[in-house]
Amino acid sequence: MPKLYPRLLPEPAQEMFERYSKLRPEDLESRFTTRHDSAVFVATGGDRISEAELRALRAAVVELSRAAGYPRNLAGNEAVEYDRHLAVLLHSHAGLVPAEAASRDLWAFLALCLLPDVAFWRFPTPPIDRVLGTDLTRHVFGRLWWRAQLVADPDLPDPYGALEILGEAAFDQIYARRTALGGSPALVQGILATWDERRRQGDFEGLVERDVLRDYLKRLLRLGSFVAFDALDQDAMRVELAAVADEAIAAVRAG
Repeated sequence: MPKLYPRLLPEPAQEMFERYSKLRPEDLESRFTTRHDSAVFVATGGDRISEAELRALRAAVVELSRAAGYPRNLAGNEAVEYDRHLAVLLHSHAGLVPAEAASRDLWAFLALCLLPDVAFWRFPTPPIDRVLGTDLTRHVFGRLWWRAQLVADPDLPDPYGALEILGEAAFDQIYARRTALGGSPALVQGILATWDERRRQGDFEGLVERDVLRDYLKRLLRLGSFVAFDALDQDAMRVELAAVADEAIAAVRAG
């Protein structure tokens, strides 16, 4: 059964964010909690996660964070590597399903109650959307769970290997278009596989990949008005995605 997590209501979450923003991560270590008077559970759809399970999840995240250098600030490449490992940990250990993971209040609970020290360490003096979940593409933990959810392929030797293909900013271009593109794991996996193949072939040489990706996604959005990607079998989808990628590369190169 999927796990149901506590959801921290917006008003107390806002108040906690304002208080915790003034503290160091080390000061927040003793403030973690597995419960909150203003936290609620949805009524149905799974089993409520136990406090012991929450403590186990916290222990795993803290162990990973300390191995990455906590409380020392992370450099650029260190942060990328840490996020990749944390995405795998959260997705494989949290026991969440997409319907539950779509809750902003759930991620607010994780960032402010269960893991405040880690949240404010990963993003010192963070803007509010990094903590409260007002934008899941930016939440310190939520963005990573969703990234792993959309790329995970249990049939591969490394189910999360595709996390290495695109960085955060590039992946967010896909997830920001989730209504049309980013909500389908099969389509996202196809996009990433196509992108990785073009990169290994050297097709992006002399180009800014960000520009190509932006053009690629625009073309896919237009095509999505006429093609039901999820109705295609894997081979047909890959052929279609490859053709659109080649069009995008050619257009950016010509431009």
